[in-house]
Amino acid sequence: MKFRHRYLIITVRVLLGLLLLFSGISGFVMGRTPQGVPESMIPMLHILWDTGIFHMIKVTEIVAGLMLVIGFLPALAAIFVAPLSVGIIIVNAMIAPSSLPLGIIVALFNIYLGYAYWDKYKTLFRR
Repeated sequence: MKFRHRYLIITVRVLLGLLLLFSGISGFVMGRTPQGVPESMIPMLHILWDTGIFHMIKVTEIVAGLMLVIGFLPALAAIFVAPLSVGIIIVNAMIAPSSLPLGIIVALFNIYLGYAYWDKYKTLFRR
């Protein structure tokens, strides 16, 4: 791995981890009283909160964010985040397009980490 490429991976990994940590922690702190959330997302947020799915998403964000920031099994953390980034893109595109750029950033960071850790993922796609 090239010297510059290694530092780019670390930078993207830490930025994505911090973004996920912030999102996960603020989701729990915010609770059922959303502040700064687009008005169109509030009913869906209440449904996710009432069913417990919101808690699962936020715990996954916090755990994966910590793993990415400290560098503990970052390839595994990137796999944890992959379904979340797809969900973020879909929800933002359909319900709150104004929040779509942040979702695109999360997805691009996750795609880059998938590319960077592809050697670790190759065996998952073999027969």
